[in-house]
Amino acid sequence: MIAIITAFYCALVYAAFRVIKIPVRTSTITAAIAGGVFIIGGIVIGWQGAAPVSKQITLTRFIVTMNPDVKALIKTVFAEPGQKVKKGDVLFELEKGQFEGPVVQAAGQLNAAKREVDRLQAALELADASIAQAVAKREVAKSKRDASEKLKALGSSAVRELRVFEQERDFEAAQAAVAVAEASKREAKAALASGLAKVDSAQGQLDKAKDQLRHTSYKSPVDGILLNWQARPGTMTTSLGLSAVGTIMETGHSHILVVLPQNLLRNVAGGDPVEIAFKSKPGRIATGKVLRVANFTGEGQLAPKGTVPKAATIGSEGFYTAVVKLDDEAYAEELGLGEAGAAAIYTRPAGPFHVISKIYLRVISLSYYLPM
Repeated sequence: MIAIITAFYCALVYAAFRVIKIPVRTSTITAAIAGGVFIIGGIVIGWQGAAPVSKQITLTRFIVTMNPDVKALIKTVFAEPGQKVKKGDVLFELEKGQFEGPVVQAAGQLNAAKREVDRLQAALELADASIAQAVAKREVAKSKRDASEKLKALGSSAVRELRVFEQERDFEAAQAAVAVAEASKREAKAALASGLAKVDSAQGQLDKAKDQLRHTSYKSPVDGILLNWQARPGTMTTSLGLSAVGTIMETGHSHILVVLPQNLLRNVAGGDPVEIAFKSKPGRIATGKVLRVANFTGEGQLAPKGTVPKAATIGSEGFYTAVVKLDDEAYAEELGLGEAGAAAIYTRPAGPFHVISKIYLRVISLSYYLPM
């Protein structure tokens, strides 16, 4: 585009000298050259500041790695590479034998723990009954003792004194029986609490075993397309996260990354309109909007290691990225991952420099018909 502007200016200068008959002198030629530098330079600076254009773009989507968190052999595969899948579709199944046994075992342990809790609950109820019985006996013993003491007060005799002594001992024994019964109840409550904890533990083991059994049918977590699909019957999955059986490219959430020099992004803001020409769609212009400017780059990250970074190796090429979302989501789904092309961002307010970018972008789009 700069070459076209320069050629247009040169044509104007040529017309000025040939048609208008401006004298050809050193001063006029110098003025034409200096004017060209200032005019073309001003146009380029204003153009790139108001509507920057980048030929370094790409389309990105979220990629989900499929890695079952259990170690088992794949039994059946229901999908093929490149297939479109919906969230919840079963992609493959694992051998279930090694996961069904733990479910049965955990269920048996849970039932045994529940039966033990029932027994302990009955023991607690028996302890309550024993306390009630001991309290009743204590009250009877207390009543007899009180009655004997009243009789003794009416007249002392050896027999009455012996009876009072015996009933006093009976009352103390009844009090001790109540204390023993209450201690038995505390012990029964502690045993019941321990039994309930064992039930919770057994329930957790059963839930874990059932969860692992459910994972033997691996379902698609998102809507997408299967990429690098390596699942085959007999393949061993691993829970270590070191080897995946494939990836899913999520078909939604397509974003365009537009790379520009940092100084050209100073006027770009979220919501700015964008036009994009994709190489795979020559002659067609897509529209979108800037979501945000990603003002960070990995060149600014220093990796932690045992040596001090060398100053000569630190630096940045001075580029940031504008994240763009297309207006037509259906059109975005037609595009492939890693699409290349060019994009123009129109900053506010709109001005004559936007027209230059619009023309330039359409020239680029038409050039994509060429085998290059």
